[in-house]
Amino acid sequence: MRAPQPYGPPGRPPQRRGGGGGIGTVLVVLVLIVAGLVVRGAISGSKPGSSTHPDSGARYTYASGTPTPGNGKDSGATGIAATGSNPLLAEPGSPLSAARCDYAPWGTQVEVARKFFTSAASCLEQAWRPVLTAAKLPFTPPKLNVTATTAGITTPCTGNSSNFAAFYCSADQTIYLPISQLQTDMFQNHWEVYLSVFAHEYGHHVQAQAGIMTAANKQRREAGVTSSAGLEVSRRIELQANCFDGMFVAATSGGGSLTSSQTTITRKDAYGRGDASGDMRDHGTSQHMGDWWSAGFDDNKTAQCNTFTASAGDVS
Repeated sequence: MRAPQPYGPPGRPPQRRGGGGGIGTVLVVLVLIVAGLVVRGAISGSKPGSSTHPDSGARYTYASGTPTPGNGKDSGATGIAATGSNPLLAEPGSPLSAARCDYAPWGTQVEVARKFFTSAASCLEQAWRPVLTAAKLPFTPPKLNVTATTAGITTPCTGNSSNFAAFYCSADQTIYLPISQLQTDMFQNHWEVYLSVFAHEYGHHVQAQAGIMTAANKQRREAGVTSSAGLEVSRRIELQANCFDGMFVAATSGGGSLTSSQTTITRKDAYGRGDASGDMRDHGTSQHMGDWWSAGFDDNKTAQCNTFTASAGDVS
């Protein structure tokens, strides 16, 4: 049996992919995006289609590591163990209400970053708690672990490995946020990117609270975690978290806490994540990572994030 899988972490530090444009290239592209040259692809129901977007070259990936030995159960599991039929995803779906958030200033010092993520966690709870309550699902906020690096951190999902980035561990309901792994050299003071990363990991906590994570992990274990079927389930988990991420960015933008330029950067960033060549194929292509994020942002309905009823081609 295997211990709970970490969600969102890499089996190695995040890698850049493509040409070395970084955030500077993103900002150049932003001028074009604001001018209206980016068109969201057609999304029918909960199934993302294709979309066109400039390629900034600021690509990197999260690749899940190998779980440590254990009992393979989600000790923090709650909710109703179901994926596509989970009450959270029932039609017509629930939106996250516009959220005016008082985010603490961003900084790379541990205490400053901790205050930023703590303020973001309060806003995420404000957005998600009513939605789970309306679906008659429980909600307990996740714990946060903000550190300078990964050194010396032991988790139920990674053991004592120090080779991971931001991730959610369902076994202790904790979001781990090592600052050294957030690519601050690339994104610098663009805190909206770190907020989006955090919203993705918080999306995994929402999945755990709803019971989606429990059911999906059972499917993965039965299929074989690294089998083709098991990896497809993993991609459905990750792509749904990206969709939930987009929903929250839409909500906090709607509340006036993000500018249109910032939301454009976060959308661009979503299209820069995904499985690189040679990866385990457990997160999805950068196209699908971006498309599902856009489904969440543009539609802001939980039902539109039902990756578990989407076709295999939409979660590749």
